[in-house]
Amino acid sequence: MEASSSSHISFSGSGLSSDDFNDDGPFCDITDFDDNYQQNSNDNLIFNEPGPEVSEESLREDIEKVEKLRVDEVRWFYCTKKKKKWKPLLGFDSIRVEKEWRRYASRKCQEEDVKRICVRGGMYEIDVIERKCYPVYWSFVELTKSDSVDWIPVHRGSWFFEVNWQPLDEDLAVRVEEQHYERWKGYDIQQIKKLMSNKIMHSVHLDGCHVEWNSVTDVLFYKDATTHRAFRNIITKFGVSKATSSGYRLHRGYKEDAMEEDRQPLIKNLVFVIHGIGAKGDRRKIVRNTEDFRSLCRRLQLKDVEGRSEFIPVEWRSRLKLDEDIIESITPTKGQGVRRFVNNTAMDIMYYASPLYRNEIVCALRDELNRIHKLFMDRNANFNGKISVLCHSLGNVIFHDILNNWNGAMYEDDPFSPRPRFYVNDFVRAPRLNFSIDTMFSIGSPLGVFLCLRGYRPENGSGAHNDIIPVSSCRRIFNVFHPADPVAYRLEPLILPHYSKILPEQIKTYASIIREKNEQTSPKTMENDESQTEVDDTSSDLREYQDERSYSSAPEGSPSQSPSLPRQPSYLRSMAGGAVRIGRGVWSRVRGGSMNQVLPQDEDQPEVDTATAPLVERMEDEVDVAQLEDRIDYELPEGFTERKLGYASLTSHTSYWNNQDLAMFVMTKLYS
Repeated sequence: MEASSSSHISFSGSGLSSDDFNDDGPFCDITDFDDNYQQNSNDNLIFNEPGPEVSEESLREDIEKVEKLRVDEVRWFYCTKKKKKWKPLLGFDSIRVEKEWRRYASRKCQEEDVKRICVRGGMYEIDVIERKCYPVYWSFVELTKSDSVDWIPVHRGSWFFEVNWQPLDEDLAVRVEEQHYERWKGYDIQQIKKLMSNKIMHSVHLDGCHVEWNSVTDVLFYKDATTHRAFRNIITKFGVSKATSSGYRLHRGYKEDAMEEDRQPLIKNLVFVIHGIGAKGDRRKIVRNTEDFRSLCRRLQLKDVEGRSEFIPVEWRSRLKLDEDIIESITPTKGQGVRRFVNNTAMDIMYYASPLYRNEIVCALRDELNRIHKLFMDRNANFNGKISVLCHSLGNVIFHDILNNWNGAMYEDDPFSPRPRFYVNDFVRAPRLNFSIDTMFSIGSPLGVFLCLRGYRPENGSGAHNDIIPVSSCRRIFNVFHPADPVAYRLEPLILPHYSKILPEQIKTYASIIREKNEQTSPKTMENDESQTEVDDTSSDLREYQDERSYSSAPEGSPSQSPSLPRQPSYLRSMAGGAVRIGRGVWSRVRGGSMNQVLPQDEDQPEVDTATAPLVERMEDEVDVAQLEDRIDYELPEGFTERKLGYASLTSHTSYWNNQDLAMFVMTKLYS
């Protein structure tokens, strides 16, 4: 049989005319070709090429090659916070969502019986009917009159662009899948591909685009906008194929099958993140900050530990009524921008300082913590890990008062009475937390100044944080702050007075921790170690003056001389230290001081600051100096540009959420 006898041209069922695709030759209608294909299945000279015999048994085998998509071939996506890119769910989550969707699509359950599926570590749940993803433990409340709840869109992906593996629009993908399955379920597509001499085998016209099949696995997507059509016509004049010039290759099913093992590890540490001031103007801020800090901690996840740490935001401000916006009614119209900023931020401090509203704020945070904890335990009944809190700004003061049941009504009878060391707790009637706290991470905390204003005095301290927060309620506390944070205050001097002369513990930089681990895994010679220490992090290279003070202002054996913070020599540090010593010597000579201060000192012996020398001498005279069982105050390293330009005073209080040094410190303490 001649080749021309079976080259029948037809456009039935395609929805397109020959003018649309005149640059790629005719279409081949498979329906008309079916009779010729089966009639000549035993002919060895089809198209002048010998071929194998095609029997009914082989056709049945070919039918099984094109089947409906399996559950693991479909992948569900959620939109990122910028709503510009789809991100795939983990295999375990995608399989569970797809099974629930198929149960509903097959009419096996009513719409009201469809369950929401928890995804992304249990932080969100998906409604497969509405294609929406809702947060489980918090709600996005819009600052609008309708108070609508926000949600994240989700997408069911069955066909994908191979260039970036982003899913095709769901409505288009459904139509493409229907055409694909209906056309190819009964044919040997690869054999037809050879017989038709690489012609277009099938196409379907969609809204603003069309899809062409060259084979089962060779599917191309084209846009039908005027500019795209004109570009294709011009390019093909120069011999460039249509697929190469403007086609997007599609793939049926995701690039990798979903697997049940592809899931997040079990939760070992649960951390509640409590915000401070400023949540009234932006109630989503704590959610965004928690997501940033969670992502940062997961990138720094320790490799030699089991389980994961989950951070849940606690938004307590939106549930408060307070004065029911009476403050807004008395705010003058002049300078609305500044006044609105003050009302949304500093006004929270005034509310909490008022005895009229303090109880409402404390109860709101306590009830929200209990609600989230109960909801978490209902969904994670087997959880036996530790529960910690990470408090920021005013949230530290509120959480402290919850643990201590503090009310502040102690001076009403006699305001001129002597200030006792321990303040009275009159909040015992209020129900407390329904769970115990293992660790409290206090960042950017003004708790110290609040305690001082309440009459707290560091007399006869026990040397433990039990003087501030009971050990029975919280096992340990870490007060972390940026050195330039104007809101943060220390806590150690409120326990032991002489710790005001000891600098806070310095937190190691993430770069130095990684370098130490690399040095431990690959030992080097002494020369290589010395050269490696010269390449130090910028934020710690130029802290010569503060480092010298930390060694000079603390007595021998004090916590500030901890071996965990070695003094590493470097070229920049040596130059800075020399300049400081020469400057002090010159100034001493001008004032009539001794030349001995200009003489260089041994590199191993720290220099004593003249301003703090009397303090150090008095401390060295004390033989039995009380020491803290564990350090509480920790200081983050300050960057060189922050220190020189001085802008850290404006940005440091809100910079904790993206600080990788803090994230590494938190992760290390959680698993210690």
